[in-house]
Amino acid sequence: MARAPHAACTLYLTGLLVLTAALHIGAMRPVAPMGALQRGLSRGELAAGVPHLDPVDPMANAAILMSDLDALPHPGLHGDDGRCTAAPRGLAVMLSGRLSRVRFGARTVCQLRRLKEISNAQPGFGEVAAFVLGRRLPGGNDVDVTRVVVPPFRFTGDTLTFMPADLGPLQKDEVMIGTYHTHPGTDIEQGVLSDVDLSYMRTGYVDFHGQVGDLARPRPGLDWLFDIVEPRDGDWNVYAHDGARLWLLLRQCESQPVCPLNELRLAGSPFYLLSRYYEERDRD
Repeated sequence: MARAPHAACTLYLTGLLVLTAALHIGAMRPVAPMGALQRGLSRGELAAGVPHLDPVDPMANAAILMSDLDALPHPGLHGDDGRCTAAPRGLAVMLSGRLSRVRFGARTVCQLRRLKEISNAQPGFGEVAAFVLGRRLPGGNDVDVTRVVVPPFRFTGDTLTFMPADLGPLQKDEVMIGTYHTHPGTDIEQGVLSDVDLSYMRTGYVDFHGQVGDLARPRPGLDWLFDIVEPRDGDWNVYAHDGARLWLLLRQCESQPVCPLNELRLAGSPFYLLSRYYEERDRD
């Protein structure tokens, strides 16, 4: 019985030493997962101000590109740093007997130029894409582009795969009016929609907080007017989004040895959908 206090004291001292050692070593704290934007930033830059995209991290790609586009100032207004001096652009398409005159403000033109710049800088080329949103003005024929939204995507160079994601709510009276994506090569080689593009138009799904949905089935939130292809060596190639004719072209591509994609810009072809754009002389 006389040795019990000694044993208790020994155990107390041992426990105190263990506790002290633990405090010095430090408990292993769980590392908080990096957000999508942080992951994108962690890849660094390919050149000054040009982010390095990750072919297999779609959320990081979308986050870093949207952050870059949001930071782009409006040419000629407060905060303009001279990075872009684009003029506004316009185009007109006639679909189902309805004329739509679409206007891209100077900042939107700058944003799409910026996407091309980043795309061209990626090792081996990295195709990028965006959805274009807009709003019809009173009268119904004039359409103002409101913003550009980059969805999460993976890429392998000349191919791109969208990942399902809620892209946030549409603003009042805002709808998806078109698409934009880059292509490697020149206007002659890559200035048209691909068979993959045509297939996506039938099977794709876009979620703006429950609006748009299946691209092949028109519903609220979708007023699809055009598709823009911009190759590395070239400028906008704009195609009116005639869903019926694009569907017929896809069926030919799937059933014939040669896919007649060039007929999209061949005058006189039943698939001719090329639409010219023009630059405004007056700045925004």
